[in-house]
Formats: sequence, C-alpha cells, structure tokens
Amino acid sequence: MKKVFYFSLGLLFLVLIFLGAYNFVFKNNVNDPTVAIDGKTLTNKEPFTEEKPLSISISPFLNEDVSDVSISLDGFLFYYSLDDQALKKATLEGKDKTVLLSNLPGTPTRILWSPKKDRVLLFLKQSTGESFWYSVDIATKTLIPLKAEISRIAWNNLGDTLLYQYTDFTTGKRTLNTARPDGTAWKKIVDVSRDTYIAPIPQSASISFWSRPNAFEATSFESVGITGESRKTLLSEKFGADYLWSPNGEKVLVSTSSEKGGKGMFLGSMNANGGEFQSLATPTLISKVVWSKDNKTIYFALPGSIPENAVLPNDYFEKSLHTKDTFWKLDMSNGKKTRLTELKEVVQNFDSTNLLLSPDESTLFFTDRVTKRLYRIEL
Repeated sequence: MKKVFYFSLGLLFLVLIFLGAYNFVFKNNVNDPTVAIDGKTLTNKEPFTEEKPLSISISPFLNEDVSDVSISLDGFLFYYSLDDQALKKATLEGKDKTVLLSNLPGTPTRILWSPKKDRVLLFLKQSTGESFWYSVDIATKTLIPLKAEISRIAWNNLGDTLLYQYTDFTTGKRTLNTARPDGTAWKKIVDVSRDTYIAPIPQSASISFWSRPNAFEATSFESVGITGESRKTLLSEKFGADYLWSPNGEKVLVSTSSEKGGKGMFLGSMNANGGEFQSLATPTLISKVVWSKDNKTIYFALPGSIPENAVLPNDYFEKSLHTKDTFWKLDMSNGKKTRLTELKEVVQNFDSTNLLLSPDESTLFFTDRVTKRLYRIEL
C-alpha cells in the first residue's frame, strides 16, 4: 500500500509540474492570438484592451425615426424627421423641437447641412422617380433647384460655396466645379475621369477628391487648389477606399479593402501629403468613424456578423447587409483601443452610421441603419 501511495503522490507531483509549465509557457505566451469581440482573430500586434469600459449604457434618443443628423458648434441637433417628413432642430437633450422646413417637393434621399446649419442641400426624389438637388436657405425657407447634371456635391469649409461634380449628359465628360449656394457664378476646377467624391481639406482653401469606393477598382485620392492649381495624387492603388480628414487637416483616415474583390476592410492613416501610411489594425468603415477635436483620438463602431463571402464595401452599401456593432475608442499616438460599453449593455443589434460627438465630447451619437433611430453613449 505504501508503494502505491508513494507512486500516486509522485504521479500527482509530476502532473502539477506539467500544468505549471503549461501555464507559464503557453497560456501566458505573448504571441498567442486574442479573439476580438466581432469574432475576428487578432494578434498581439492588434491590441484591443480589456480595461473597464468608458461608458455603461447605450440609450435611444428623440423618439422618432431620423436621417442625416448633424450637430452645430453651439450644441443643437439638426436632422430630418422621417415621421414628420420635415427638417427639424432640437437641443442635445432632445428638447425644444422645432420644425425648420416641411412640405418638401419630394422625398429627401440625401441631406447635406452647411457648417453653420443656416443652409442645407437636399437631393429630392420626385413622384416621377427622378431626383434633383435643391439648395435651401433655412431663414427664408427658399428652395432653389440646381442643375440636373450635378451628381456629387459638398460644402466648402465656410459653407458659402458649393463644390460639385458636373456631368455633360451628351459627352459623358465630368468636371469638378465651384458655385455660390444658389448655383450661380460657377467655375471649373479640374477634369475628372470617374464618378468622384469631394471633401474640402480642413483649415485650407484646397479640396480633396477620389473615385467612388469600389472593391474592384483602385482609388486615386487627389488634392487641388480651389482654382485648379497644384493638383497632386496623395494615394493610389487602394481598392474600395474611402477617406476622412482630421479636424486640423493634418491627417487622413483611410478605409480600404484588404485586396481586390473586397474580402475584408481595414482602417489606416496617413499624413496630409499622402506619406507615413500605416494600418490601424481596425476592420471598420469610414461611415462608422468620427474624429475627436484633439486630432489624436477617434471613436468608431466595430462591425460584426459580416458574411465571409461579402464584398466590402460594395455589399454593405448596395445590398441589405447589416452589421452587429460594438463601440470603441482609439488613441492614434499608440494604437491603444478601449471598449466604450460593456458587452452586456449591448442588448440589441446596431448597424451604426453617422457617428457624431457633442461639442464638449461628453456624448457620442449614432444612427442605426435598420431602425432609423438616433442613439447616444454618455462618455
């Protein structure tokens, strides 16, 4: 019996030594992958933190279906109410709702608020099925129809000039142009060869432009002076790419397909001249990102539940593909990612878009693409 006892004791001792060695060598191996909350496997070079989240809840807001929400510097929400079919204004607490404009001559499918929110551009679908851009002066409630050949449009930084793409229906030739808010006094900037997105470069008089994101086509991201001078290519050969400038115009976020054909998306960044490109190891879309005023921090939604055979970004915007998002904060200086909410607090699926920060950055707003409801996260 003693031999059996000592044999068993020795065997137990060896097992304990083995388990201890396993924990030390394997379980604590810094090269082991960790599983991100969207189910994707990330290596230790892609550090998603497990610190205490910054927030504890996600709450619905305004109690009406909305689209194209924007926030003014003095702390008011501007949005289109799908329930009331009207442009409206409210406080950041959801109070004092005011109708700015109703009885529109069509259904808005795109709305672009000017920086000062005193004007708005509406892309209205008519009963005939055709859609046209209108420029609206909020104070006078005046709608001015713009040229039918305008297909892409944006405000300049001051909100006193239109930037738009004009397509000659006869020749198919495309140009980028400027005009007054009422569409008059137009001037050509440059010729372009493909359907082109436009964005002003913050803190400058220049603009940036790039071809419509397509997983099967390489994007050319360019900049040019407002009068057509100093045109240059900042980045090229990125498939399905979309771009978002930092508030000071010194950096650009880039969401791009990992390869031709869009088998995955990742977020990267570069400087204003197109240099220092680096991956941020974050699989998300520009439409799910917002910059902080410090130009060093971004808040983003991390999409999950994306089919393996999805072509991104094409399928996300062209088909009924919806994501299941979680919410994060990224420090651009060190790549550190911090969860904003506890997983248990995300009690429903969110496919978030149009992320916005309140002027004091105490609240993050987003619109759910499925329910058309506005939500907020207290930071």
